[in-house]
Amino acid sequence: MSRFSGRIFKGLKEIDSFLKTPVFFGKSLKNAPPGSLVVFPYRENVLCCGLAGMIAYKQRTHAPAEGLDALIAQMEKAPAGIESHKLESILANGGLDASYLGGDLLIQLMEQVQTLKKHEVFCELFSDQTLKDRVAKVSSQLTQLAGDEDKALSICVSLSAVEMDLATDRLELLKDIAWRLSSEVLGALAGVAALMGDDASNCQSCAADVYFQVHSVLSSIDRLEVRGRDSSGISLLFFMTPEDFGAWKSQVAEAGLSGELESRSNHKPVLLNNGMAVRESENQAAVSITYKVAAEIGRLGDNTAFLREQVQRDKLLALLACAPMIHFTVNAHTRWASVGAITEPNCHPVDNAVEGAASKGLIYTCLNGDIDNYAELKAAYEARTGAKIPEDVTTDTKIIPLQIEKYIQKGHKLETAFRLAVNDFSGSHAIFMHTSLAPGKFFMAQRGSGQTVFVGIGDEAYMPTSEVYGFVEHTQKFIKLQGEKEVEGVSGITQGQVFVLDQAKGGVEGVTACYYDGTPLPLSDSDLQSTEITTRDTDRQGFDHYFLKEISEAPLSVERTMRNRWRIVKEGGAERIIVDLDSKIVPDSLANAFKNGEIEHVYFIGQGTAGIAAQACADIFKYYMKNSLKSVSAQKASEFSGFMLHQGDDKDSLKNTLVVAISQSGTTTDTNRTVDMVKSRGAHTLAIVNRRDSDITFKVDGVLYTSSGRDIEMSVASTKAFYSQIVAGALLGLHMARLTNMADDAFVAQEIRNLLAVPDSMRRVLANKEAIAASARALAVTKTYWASVGSGPNKAAADEIRIKLSELCYKTISSDYVEDKKHIDLSSEPLILVCAAGSPEEVLGDIIKDTAIFKAHKAAPVVIADEGENRFNDYAEFVIGVPGAPPHLAPILSTLAGHIWGYNAALALNQGSEFLFKFREKIRDYVENAAARDQDVYELLLDHEFRESVAMFYQEFRKRILENSFPAGLCGTVPADLTLLAKYLEGRLRGPDFTIDFGVKGTPSNMLNKLFSTLSFGINQLARPVDAIKHQAKTVTVGTSRIAEKAEGLLFESVCSHGFSPDQLINKNVLVLRNLQEVVAEILGSTLYSIQGLSLLGEPTEKSTITILQKRGSSQSLPSRVEKDTRLKGTKSIIVREGNVYIGQGRKDNRSLIFIPVISGAGPSPNVIEHLLLLHVDFKKDLSLEKIIRALGGKYERIKNLVQESSVAWEDDFLARMDVEFIFGRSAEKIAEAIVSQEKE
Repeated sequence: MSRFSGRIFKGLKEIDSFLKTPVFFGKSLKNAPPGSLVVFPYRENVLCCGLAGMIAYKQRTHAPAEGLDALIAQMEKAPAGIESHKLESILANGGLDASYLGGDLLIQLMEQVQTLKKHEVFCELFSDQTLKDRVAKVSSQLTQLAGDEDKALSICVSLSAVEMDLATDRLELLKDIAWRLSSEVLGALAGVAALMGDDASNCQSCAADVYFQVHSVLSSIDRLEVRGRDSSGISLLFFMTPEDFGAWKSQVAEAGLSGELESRSNHKPVLLNNGMAVRESENQAAVSITYKVAAEIGRLGDNTAFLREQVQRDKLLALLACAPMIHFTVNAHTRWASVGAITEPNCHPVDNAVEGAASKGLIYTCLNGDIDNYAELKAAYEARTGAKIPEDVTTDTKIIPLQIEKYIQKGHKLETAFRLAVNDFSGSHAIFMHTSLAPGKFFMAQRGSGQTVFVGIGDEAYMPTSEVYGFVEHTQKFIKLQGEKEVEGVSGITQGQVFVLDQAKGGVEGVTACYYDGTPLPLSDSDLQSTEITTRDTDRQGFDHYFLKEISEAPLSVERTMRNRWRIVKEGGAERIIVDLDSKIVPDSLANAFKNGEIEHVYFIGQGTAGIAAQACADIFKYYMKNSLKSVSAQKASEFSGFMLHQGDDKDSLKNTLVVAISQSGTTTDTNRTVDMVKSRGAHTLAIVNRRDSDITFKVDGVLYTSSGRDIEMSVASTKAFYSQIVAGALLGLHMARLTNMADDAFVAQEIRNLLAVPDSMRRVLANKEAIAASARALAVTKTYWASVGSGPNKAAADEIRIKLSELCYKTISSDYVEDKKHIDLSSEPLILVCAAGSPEEVLGDIIKDTAIFKAHKAAPVVIADEGENRFNDYAEFVIGVPGAPPHLAPILSTLAGHIWGYNAALALNQGSEFLFKFREKIRDYVENAAARDQDVYELLLDHEFRESVAMFYQEFRKRILENSFPAGLCGTVPADLTLLAKYLEGRLRGPDFTIDFGVKGTPSNMLNKLFSTLSFGINQLARPVDAIKHQAKTVTVGTSRIAEKAEGLLFESVCSHGFSPDQLINKNVLVLRNLQEVVAEILGSTLYSIQGLSLLGEPTEKSTITILQKRGSSQSLPSRVEKDTRLKGTKSIIVREGNVYIGQGRKDNRSLIFIPVISGAGPSPNVIEHLLLLHVDFKKDLSLEKIIRALGGKYERIKNLVQESSVAWEDDFLARMDVEFIFGRSAEKIAEAIVSQEKE
């Protein structure tokens, strides 16, 4: 036995080394101890995109010496070896030991599976169907073995805690092996074949390798999409010798694809889907292909499915993949837009192409985060080069390759140019870049705490990604960029790290790193970290959404929580069932304190969903302990620490108290802090937690783990842990009740049976999901206001359902006791989910009466009740039946039904968004096609097909409204606005009335713009993406590093000194005044005017008047026309009509003047110009030309154009030769006239 154990532990040495590393899930990076691994780090107020790339080493590992056939032959023997060491066989021979499931056979098998993923082996396997079939058979056998053994282990009650831990770990390893073989080997083979299409059967090794890398990166993007999925893109960069490039072009010509190559690589300034570029030099040729997709509305996987289709259809790529290559790299991105519209031109990667600007090489970049100073950098670029960034490209990522190119043109080496460029960017960011200027290299930069970058370091390739789960298909080893860390650099404190990967070297040796200031960052193998997470943990495994996957896995999670926590023991010839919680869960000191009656108070604490689980656990604990304690209750951790603990408490003030902390990740800050505080006051502490060795496990006296300790919740609305937390709390309560003789053996046995029945009852609820979905589809769109109610234990179910409905459906939802609801807000006629399952008969009767009251007040009750309960039928819109369960366990089933209902409600609401989205895209296509045909907007609106399309939408839209199948109450004025807009676009309403309806003139452009803005607003209001973050949220959660702009300075101070606030200035005028401040030396005087008698539209009429309210400074002694004639006319009338800041000179005294229109605040006429503020100013002397041009704003372009129209070549220096007062005091026409006159003399 010792010989087998030694071999096992030797084989597990690397795993053991990892287990000694502190591992945290969801922990804030700033709170993690040095040397720890943080998976899914918590980042306050930050949402991300996804980055992925692949850079295969030039030196690959070789195929095994014994050959692939022999390797597979060894693998084929493994199932029999595992079969002979299954649980049944092991126990029959005396007990579970290190030989369970084959011992070191599993280690060898894992190594063999990993070998199948290596380049030479994979390509050989890809081309041999017989070998693939043999591997598939092994995969099927292993999957079957893992499933059978999982069932056997779930019903085994004879193992000790140590044995169960060993068995669980070994079973998880077998599952990992089976998963990797089926998904990561066979799945990759199928994925590559699908990408290659018809060419797969005639594949060359190099081609299979190219498509394998593309498949790998797209699979990574698939997993990263949960971080953002409104658009995606992938860039492929190939390098060949001139000779091989010439041969490839000949093949392209022979295939009749030369025209396509020319069309796709004609140096377009906007990089679009299927874009190509070619750069030839003396020693090599570089060819790039980029695929992109933008889809604001869609599901996880849609974008990568589109990209895969583009790859599969690309005949040029098929030829390119077969050509000999010097280097090949892949750069990809999935976007959650924060700057720039969701369009194909804005998809990343973004290149350095700009019309009118020469570029030496091809540069492709991707960005997570924001370039906060993008506007300034863009303006500087355009001023420096004279080239304009295309209007279609509005993403801030565009400036990255242009800034890199700036430093290359200055003579810097590429590595230095990249580092200098990223130093120019303010804000938190993570950047990926590959370029034709550095064959085989890949560049990364990260600064700030808002983003992360990991470099997965495999045996044959680098795989840089923005999340751990992006690279784990290929390697468990990685180095994390620490761009948030401040260190002492060569020139003082610096922050940010730059990594360059070189495929010529590979491994850690091929990674060159430095800080943003250039300080070298030496790396060695000791910097490598490892993760135990696998794609099995994070894959959706065929489910449409992570949320659905997680609630479907919830029964299994409960079963795993129950596993080995109870046993049947024989005493005196009789059998009895006991709860088996060892001293690691319930320390002897706590057990003795309960036995001796020293524990008087028990508190369950948690936050969010864990806080609701705490309430359910407290209810169950109180039921089991039969009120033998002074108090048993649940508290939010933050409430407990904030209001139930006091500064004067001594170290023994809570010695009679047990505090049970509940947490999924074990890293919840409020919960962990509360545990520290109660321990310092003498409390006993336990934790119910999923994550092994997480923060909280080192703080408490005992830990009760839920599920397998490897559950990863990917959905935004996490669910799975809730059910197992309640079951864990029940086990704890039952153990304490028996310990204190509050429960006898018969009671314990019955409760164990009840708990064991929960998973199957949950599966019955899941089997009824279509009926639950029908209820959600029928009602979710009909009611604006929702509520959930429950009484007794079911109040916890109502509270948790409220949380998930809010997260999934983006609604504010109330949760009340059933009895209270009729006294609160029935006037809103809400949709009410009533949790009644498991209620005692005396309570159930009252709930039925309350439900009748809800119905009478035009609410829409949906009742969750025990199966067969039909007394609600007359009063409920729908009755959802769940299996019968005791009252204290019924909340588990009620909550599950509510989660399923909420999931389908979100899908139903999202259908309204999809309907509007499809129509918007159809109209967008009409506009783009009209532009391609050189039609103007007037012609478009008269086009019969266009008008017919609008009419069809109108009919379908109104039908949905009338049938109450469109969630009209959730999108404000959208239904009314779309109804009017459709009629205007059809020509059924008068154009002049458009101004009354929408506040702007009824021009065709205004009508279309209003249609697009209304549709976009409706799409965002109705979008319910389930797994991804709702796109609308970006306005408050992205760009948290951005510094708020302040309206301050000389001119703004003057506005405020007259009793106004900056928000009473028109937005465009704020920018004008900010630029003008740079040229104003001082304010000499001011006059404040009041405007009266404007029309309802805020426009001057013949009856409009103007009066002086106040004069200051130099203006006090000067007479004004207004003092004699109060009619609003002349320049002042124009300013009020147009709303622009006016700069000019007094007609009589040539004073420099600035007129500032000030709009009204709240009142009967909001947003109407009610005041004019005239400032008498003096301009600065010796102003730089740059400041003059910036202060002129649009007037500069007008002067320039007028001069050029007179056949005079424009020079900015014209302005430098003129007086500042003349430049700002005269009209553009007068200034242009003076310039032309001087130049033609």
